[in-house]
Amino acid sequence: MNTATIRNEELLKILNNISELIKSIDLENVRNYPKDEIVENWVSEDYLNVILRQGRDHVGFPEMIRGFQLAPEHFSYTDLGRQIQICKEAEKNIKDLCSWTGAHRRALSCVYPPGGFISWHNNHNASGYNVLFTWSDTGEGQWEHIDPVSKEHVIIKDIPGWQCKYGYYGSWDDGPEKLVYHAARTECLRTTVAFVFNRDESGKRMAEMLIEEIETP
Repeated sequence: MNTATIRNEELLKILNNISELIKSIDLENVRNYPKDEIVENWVSEDYLNVILRQGRDHVGFPEMIRGFQLAPEHFSYTDLGRQIQICKEAEKNIKDLCSWTGAHRRALSCVYPPGGFISWHNNHNASGYNVLFTWSDTGEGQWEHIDPVSKEHVIIKDIPGWQCKYGYYGSWDDGPEKLVYHAARTECLRTTVAFVFNRDESGKRMAEMLIEEIETP
C-alpha cells in the first residue's frame, strides 16, 4: 500500500464535512457492536499466523471489527433523533465522496472508537484497486500490512486529520504474491471510507487518475 497527500480543496471540503459529523457522535449512545473485544486477540502476530495458515480457507473479509457503521440501528433511544440526523448527513457526504472518486463501489465505511480495530484479513474475495480515506482525531492509530513480495511487516502510522492510502488487493487467481494481508487499530476516534475500482486495466487507470487528482491542489 502507498500513501497519497491530499491537496485537492474540493475533496478536502467533503472529507472535512464527514469528520465534523464523526466528532459529533455521542459514543456513549452507540450500541450493537463488539465493545468488549480485545485488540491483541485480533491484530497480533499470533492471529496473523492463524489467518496465514488458513490459506484459501480464509474467507477474505475480516472476522472481527471493533467499530460500527453510521446507521440508526447502532444508536440507543437516548437522543436518537440527533444521532439519526448525523447518520443521514454523513451518508449524504459519503455518497458525495463516492461520486467525486468515480469508484465502482464502496468497500467500507466504519467508525472506530478508541480501542477500535479491524482484524487481519486479505480481501482476496473482493479484489481490485483500492483507495482508502482515513481520518484520525489525534493520530494515535496505525495501518499494518504484510508486503506480499518482501514479506516485510509494514506499519503506516495515522496522522491527525485525513490520510489517503491506495493499492491493489489481489485474489488467489493472481497468485500469493498479490495477496495483501492487512489490519488496523486505534487509540483515538477514527474513521475509514474505502472505495474499489475494478481489477482490470480500466480500473487501474481510473485509480491512478484519482490519485493524481487527490494530490492536485
